[in-house]
Amino acid sequence: MTVQVLKLKGTPREIGRQHGEQVPDLIKDNLRFYMNLWQHMGGVSRDKILTDVEGFVPFIEQYDADLIDEMYGVAEGAGLEFREIAALNARTELTFACLPNTLKDVASGGCTSFGLLPDVTENGHVIIGQNWDWRAEALHTSVILQIEQAAKPNIVMHAEAGTIGHRGINSAGMGVCINYIRSEADVFRPGLPFLIKLRGILNSDRMSNALRMLMSHVGPNSMNMLIGHQDGEVIDVENLPNDLLFLYPDDGILTHANHFQSPMLRFRDTGKSTLPDTVFRSQRLRRLLAARRGRLNVETIREALCDHFSHPDSICRHPDEQYPRIDQWQTLASIILDLTELTLRYTDGPTCAGPYHVAHLP
Repeated sequence: MTVQVLKLKGTPREIGRQHGEQVPDLIKDNLRFYMNLWQHMGGVSRDKILTDVEGFVPFIEQYDADLIDEMYGVAEGAGLEFREIAALNARTELTFACLPNTLKDVASGGCTSFGLLPDVTENGHVIIGQNWDWRAEALHTSVILQIEQAAKPNIVMHAEAGTIGHRGINSAGMGVCINYIRSEADVFRPGLPFLIKLRGILNSDRMSNALRMLMSHVGPNSMNMLIGHQDGEVIDVENLPNDLLFLYPDDGILTHANHFQSPMLRFRDTGKSTLPDTVFRSQRLRRLLAARRGRLNVETIREALCDHFSHPDSICRHPDEQYPRIDQWQTLASIILDLTELTLRYTDGPTCAGPYHVAHLP
């Protein structure tokens, strides 16, 4: 199935309405997937989800009311309730509410991200990217959003249908990728949702403003963001419920998986016990990229991201057939963001399945 490319332009309400009108069935499929997942993971009903998500709305409105308008537009275009679209955009926090700190006999997985400075790439470009690992059932619920907006940078984003923030790049040369992380400090609480923070990064015209936004809205849960800028900067942000920790490239390369890598962590890392392969994926990807230093381009980066060590729990992840379909994980898309040429490359499924498609800013 080919990922649909949505061209969105106008006021926030118009951008959202165009999003909803172009892929209403896909948004409903994505909503159905998450409602089933929350019921499966934590026995949480639809009514409780829609009640819980109301606590996030004031945080979004206080941060940027335009994003509330855009979500209303998505709901109108798709013929859904606003709270249903809000739930998709707070899906990280609502999932955390269902997720115990220890998982036994359950398939799991997680993303592996990277950032490359100009001195290690073949063409001197700044490149970031990741393998996005998530539930295999969500394989066909993604879209490419090309957003042309007034008074804010234009954006191209690889996102889940119905969400308004995810991994992508903007016309100011900024880009962001993501990883799941979790600590013992994580409990369910309202706040500015993670996906909205990603949109905030892509709405920023410079790195300092993106970091200021993150520092002003710490929490509510742990997640990791790898942020780059075309002028030669890459910073990894480990977002805790009450703090931010930062990591920087070493010899031009930065990698991250699903455990805290900052030595400043003062809480117990509970996510790594649910994702044991994280302890080798980050360092392994770093070694694979370092071995190609000076030759790093789309093809050699792809070679590294295709790694199958410890298959199926590998950098290029595949479903583990010993588990039910709803509990299987895989690489849903491999993403390469060239921040110098402002291109977003993505696969439909695991990296090894290829090829990369190319999306541009509007």
